[in-house]
Amino acid sequence: MMKIFVFMLCCGFVLNCQSQSQTVKIQDPQNEKDYFVGKWKFIGETYKDGEVNKEYPLKKCMKQYTLLFEKEKENMFFTKNFVSGENCEIKSSSRRNLLTIKGSSLQYMDGDLKESKQFKIISKNKFSIMYSDIMFGKVTDIEDIYERQ
Repeated sequence: MMKIFVFMLCCGFVLNCQSQSQTVKIQDPQNEKDYFVGKWKFIGETYKDGEVNKEYPLKKCMKQYTLLFEKEKENMFFTKNFVSGENCEIKSSSRRNLLTIKGSSLQYMDGDLKESKQFKIISKNKFSIMYSDIMFGKVTDIEDIYERQ
């Protein structure tokens, strides 16, 4: 009987020690929406060419693209702001989109299409959006990087 008790006690210690392993978590899910609130500037784009990650050379006007995240009550909205033209004088914006954040996914309606893109928090002031698109005639994994303004 004593051997069984000692064995059970040892098993309990092992299980308790394993449950104390630490995981690194960048952002508390409760505050993820608050993380995005504000204006974010587009600072870079990388894409996968085979097994190699390459940086896409940004054109002058692309460096002025921004995302604006706004929180109203419990809802999160975002607007894409673009600049174009020879001297980047033409400014345009998407409509204000209702945004849903689920895990590491941003979900919103773009016109009549439901978009779902993955995001990664890089630091307090930098995050990226990952998606696939056609680049150079083939489907390519792309990562757009944004920095808080």
